[in-house]
Amino acid sequence: WTNMQSEIKQDWTNKMKAHTASSAYAVQNGKPVVCIWGFGFNDDGRPFAPGPCKDVVDWFKAQGCYVIGGVPTHWRSGNEDSRPGFADVYHAFNMLSPWMVGRIGNVSDTDRFFTSVNTPDQADCNAHGIDYQPCVLPGDLQERQRAHGDFMWRQFYNMVRVGAQGIYISMYDEFNEGNQIAKTAETGGQVPAGSGIYALDEDGTSCSSDYYLRLTGDGGRMLKKQIALTANRPTQPRV
Repeated sequence: WTNMQSEIKQDWTNKMKAHTASSAYAVQNGKPVVCIWGFGFNDDGRPFAPGPCKDVVDWFKAQGCYVIGGVPTHWRSGNEDSRPGFADVYHAFNMLSPWMVGRIGNVSDTDRFFTSVNTPDQADCNAHGIDYQPCVLPGDLQERQRAHGDFMWRQFYNMVRVGAQGIYISMYDEFNEGNQIAKTAETGGQVPAGSGIYALDEDGTSCSSDYYLRLTGDGGRMLKKQIALTANRPTQPRV
């Protein structure tokens, strides 16, 4: 995207800005929300330099927007999936939402990231007046990561106790990567024969098709302090 710096502004001015008049448009701190996903990622598809990226963030803030950055997992350290030299860009956002899909696959991974990544991330955001919105994922169903909801609940527990201001669910309907919380086949008899696709009972625990929607609802209530912080999953696989 060679003309990103100018075209993203034109797109907002000519198309997207009009949608902010809708009562359905997301608002935070009285400002329309804009999320820019991809600045700082260390891959060939996003070759943007820090200068143009920071200009874009600053421009949206000058338009009166609350700007979220969908950023690399290792934004704070500026290595691995993050390009170096982007600290000023990351710190220009109103909220940071680091990507986590593919980084964790079980409860032990979740606890390790809580200590080594999420806790210092939250401290950095607090020090710079930035809201922190980490990802929570149900786990790749095809990789059999879900542990009938225990994996996802541990993430909710860790992100709430770290002090996150928000949580980004990865994802609602990403069936192609197996990370969907949307209604899913309960048993192998409900998937195409010979497809190799797992259903929610892949680990022997029967789960209702809407289980991960209900679990996400309970995680949201815990984030909002409508239910107490608990490491024990309150959501039953079946009701």
